[in-house]
Amino acid sequence: MNRWLQLMLLMPEDEFITYKALSEELGISVRTVYDDITRLNEMMLEHGAQLVARTHHGVTLDVHDRARFLHFLDALGSGDTILGDTSEVRIGKIIRTLFDSSAPCKSDNLCEALHISRSTLKKDLRGVRALLGMYDLSLVHQPYAGLSIRGAEKDIRRCLVRMKRRILAGDGGILHQEVQQTGRVLQEIFKQYDCRMAAYSFQDFVLHIDVSIERMRQGHEIRDEDLPSLPAAPQDEALSRAVVVAMETQYRMRFSAGECLYILLLLMSRKVLSWKQASTAAADVYAVVMEMLAAVQRTFCYDFSHDFELIASLSTHLIPLRTRLLCGMQQENPVGREIREGGPLAYEMANVACGILRSAYGCEASADETGYIALYFHVALERMRAQRRKRVLIVCGAGKGAAMLLAHTIEENYGKYLEVIGTYEAADFSDTDLQAADYILSTIPLRETLPVPVIELGDVLPWQAGGDLRAHLMHDRQEAMLAYFTEQLFLPQVSAVTREDALRKICAAAEAVEELPQDFYDAVMEREHIGGTALGNLVATPHPARPMGGRSFVVVAVLNQPILWGEEDAQILFLVSMKDGGDRDLPQFYKMIGRFLTNRTLVRRLIKRPTFDELRTIFSTLADEVCQMD
Repeated sequence: MNRWLQLMLLMPEDEFITYKALSEELGISVRTVYDDITRLNEMMLEHGAQLVARTHHGVTLDVHDRARFLHFLDALGSGDTILGDTSEVRIGKIIRTLFDSSAPCKSDNLCEALHISRSTLKKDLRGVRALLGMYDLSLVHQPYAGLSIRGAEKDIRRCLVRMKRRILAGDGGILHQEVQQTGRVLQEIFKQYDCRMAAYSFQDFVLHIDVSIERMRQGHEIRDEDLPSLPAAPQDEALSRAVVVAMETQYRMRFSAGECLYILLLLMSRKVLSWKQASTAAADVYAVVMEMLAAVQRTFCYDFSHDFELIASLSTHLIPLRTRLLCGMQQENPVGREIREGGPLAYEMANVACGILRSAYGCEASADETGYIALYFHVALERMRAQRRKRVLIVCGAGKGAAMLLAHTIEENYGKYLEVIGTYEAADFSDTDLQAADYILSTIPLRETLPVPVIELGDVLPWQAGGDLRAHLMHDRQEAMLAYFTEQLFLPQVSAVTREDALRKICAAAEAVEELPQDFYDAVMEREHIGGTALGNLVATPHPARPMGGRSFVVVAVLNQPILWGEEDAQILFLVSMKDGGDRDLPQFYKMIGRFLTNRTLVRRLIKRPTFDELRTIFSTLADEVCQMD
């Protein structure tokens, strides 16, 4: 039995049932129940019933035409097409109709064409406006005339490409014959001119060509004065001319100067460059990349300035990205959400880096474009983790010789994970510089409190030591990750209506416990303005725009209800504040967060039972998983 039918069968007609009761009965989140009810109501209005919600009471079923409603239930159970289109499909059809129409469309005509009521159309138009807004387009209502879409032609085409891509996804990615032929022609031209595009970018380019042809046939052309004039390499100009000639031949039409420039910019914004091409094409790109890395270092205390692979990757990516930003041709990212969920720390770094792009080019990188940058940082972080062994100092109570023998034993058995950077007798250890060390391994208790974790190996012979060392290290790392959470900074059942309201409350809670500068809240809001910190699945990780305070900590807040956090809903907040100078355990902590937010069961569990004990239980398991992975 499908979930929607189960939901309908649980609905009483003469009393109210709460969203929470429905969520528990169906084993889904309250938010999902709310979304399902919204979707069902859209369809039920045409089929004899309505779900009526009342604040503090819940929802009830109101049937005004029982015969039609029973027919609806039968259709719901069988998956019959009588249910009609979803709101998403109807929104696409409305936009398509408005684009194709040479005159404004009246609301009644749209209702008739889509077989929906005026109330349903009114709801769908909210979605139309939201979608158009993503492409700098607007829905305009002209009295006595009807609805139309206004905006730049290039933005209209971007929107149409998105819609075509959604249609392709539903059809298994099958392009119609004419477009397939275009793709084959372009592949041959690209091969001839040694032009490389990623598979997704190539399909995107082909769809742009298809949409351009369609719009030109309808009499809509791009003028060259509507596009920026950017310097282009002679090879790019030759390639774009070859593409234009091939398309003019295939479609038997003439491309204007504006359309030719549009093709050139599309090519420049999507082709893959080699490091050699990037280094010779734009000398200023290197400077921007280094500024991006400097901003990341200031915020997260990670120094990537000597990571040549990252510098080369960002440089080669930045040249076509710059073209996309300046031309308003930003590209969708098919794995954007996966990147954000799989590498939350990398995505945060990318958001900070994209702040430099905003300053350099005066353009805001989209969430999709930020995802591409995040991918490079994710790879760099993994490379850093793989290359860097943990650095240890050895303290031995049995003398220098025993310490050296212990060092040999540890490097022989744990050389993959550990690098011994010094050996000491207990008497010589007190004045040692500990800045470079990750751990101290000692065969004796050390009385003083040290800024580096100490693992006591016990009073054993050197060649016997280390048998349980990996377990010691894993346990120590688990405890280090869990140490971010304190009961004082766990806030259950927080009531908040807006993002600003929630942040004021959790910042106040942090300031009551931690010694923080007066501008702590301002620094957190500054980071929110750089880019959204919502990671999906009701989880957000707000944090200051720069390290603040002398101690790293995390405020965990569970809200009573989800609230809009940028473009996502959020209900569980991890306010992460990193100390000046950085924090060695931050990558592992973010890995825990990544595993948490991709596990809907754990998220629902913490929302349902927002206690500190539950938080520790959940994250103890996740910390163990992260350690096992590493």
